[in-house]
Amino acid sequence: MNVKELISLIKEEVPNKAIDLMDSLELLKEAIADTLTEILKKSHTAFQQRNLAKWNELNRLIDQIVPIEERIAQIIEELDLDVTVKENEMERRALPNYSDYLVDSNVEHTLYEDYTHRRPCAFKMNDNPRIEVSTWKEMLIKTCEILMEKDEEKFLSFEHLDKMNGKKRKYFSVSSDGMREPVSIKGKMYIETLMSSNGFRNLVIKLLKEYNLKISDYKIYLRADYSELNQ
Repeated sequence: MNVKELISLIKEEVPNKAIDLMDSLELLKEAIADTLTEILKKSHTAFQQRNLAKWNELNRLIDQIVPIEERIAQIIEELDLDVTVKENEMERRALPNYSDYLVDSNVEHTLYEDYTHRRPCAFKMNDNPRIEVSTWKEMLIKTCEILMEKDEEKFLSFEHLDKMNGKKRKYFSVSSDGMREPVSIKGKMYIETLMSSNGFRNLVIKLLKEYNLKISDYKIYLRADYSELNQ
């Protein structure tokens, strides 16, 4: 069975897991892109210093990594589901002993964690006060509002930036056409809000990178963890 057939079977039999795989691969692709950026910087420095042996070594490394990045992008595109799957459907079901799944809301979490079946209560950017939220969707919306206020021109440019949008649908657009659950940001730009918890996480990471903000300075606070219910 080749990779394409395997992906097709996963999408058919366990579509929720296909979304989890896609979100995880998106995060891996971002990490690979960061790695390439650092290697390119070192390659440029080696060339400026006329250290051609090092320059050639780094360029060979780049040649090996780029095809991996491209293949991951292809797999993500093949995993992209045409069906609508909402992770928050679980919240609409009756949850037994709700208080049993509450967690310490003062513990800081990073954007590099898995947030499947976990729910936020707040987030914090840099040294600013924490902002209370009740859903991942609300966290993304408020993050977008902050960033638009910081640099509106940059935010509006995301509509035409391929890496900020999906292969089959827009995540940023001045028109809501073609979006599944568009939300307007300050009446100037629509963002897509139909995605999994890790999908929201991945999009926030991309936003921070575009604004040259440290990902490690973005903290998340949780209110509940329902992982045990889905084992």
